[in-house]
Amino acid sequence: MKRKLYSSIPILITLALIGTIINPKITHAKKEMNPASDIENITGINGILKSIKSNNTYKYGNTTKGYEVPKDPNAPIQLDVSTNISLPSGNIKKGVISPNGTVVYKNNDKKNVIYAVQPTNDGLKSLIQINDQKAPKEYRFKMNLPRGSKLVTAAEYLGSEFDTGEVYVVNKQNMITSIFSPAWAKDANNQDVPTYYKTDGNTLIQVVDFNSKTAFPIIADPDWSKIAACSAAIAWFIGSNLFAAAKIIKVKKYVKELGGIKETAKLLAGATSWEEKLKIGGEAFKGLAAEITGVGGLAVCINW
Repeated sequence: MKRKLYSSIPILITLALIGTIINPKITHAKKEMNPASDIENITGINGILKSIKSNNTYKYGNTTKGYEVPKDPNAPIQLDVSTNISLPSGNIKKGVISPNGTVVYKNNDKKNVIYAVQPTNDGLKSLIQINDQKAPKEYRFKMNLPRGSKLVTAAEYLGSEFDTGEVYVVNKQNMITSIFSPAWAKDANNQDVPTYYKTDGNTLIQVVDFNSKTAFPIIADPDWSKIAACSAAIAWFIGSNLFAAAKIIKVKKYVKELGGIKETAKLLAGATSWEEKLKIGGEAFKGLAAEITGVGGLAVCINW
């Protein structure tokens, strides 16, 4: 009996080894079939709006503030009444929605790139999943803007020394109406990958500078949001000629240090205490508060 028991041990070990070899392949195949999980592991799911399926679109939010994300990858995504954005062109499959609300568009020709969309309470994330080194490094998102509006980089709008990395949609009065947050990209190890925006007319281009040492997949994201009251107030202050140039320069400096107009507005208008705001924003927040206190147009966004 003992001899038979011992002779079965090598067989069991062999089967166990075979299992450990096979299982990773199965796991990898599942990940390829569900790329939304890779994307949502980086972005999180808390801010994604819930979707209602319809024939041709996925509907998010209510009828006045919501979005309709088309299943057709060649159809533009309507951001508001007069603004839309299109995914980079290609032979892309119809969008499929994840249980958490991320709409994923696989690429028939270039399996090394997958696109996705996440409507949120703040705006809309147009996501890129880059799977290997054969993928392009530039991704073009064409926009249809209201008459007289245009895309402007923060370097152009604020001056190169105050570049926040954002891109703005500005109207014919040169006032900011919506914002793309600074470009970001993360690799499979959640490490930052160098990335930035540039513009070509009304096309936003995200450049992702990966290399042979990058851990794939990479997730990158042009993150668009409507300009909120506080963001508008800061933009008005910066763009006005009602204040001394030295004061405006100081505000631009603090806005850059705080991560841009959108992040500055969120910190100013947030429900946290003055002490917590100082902890997050440090001396830049303290300096900004000193410059804008008493400015009537900014009263809407000062919450302390």
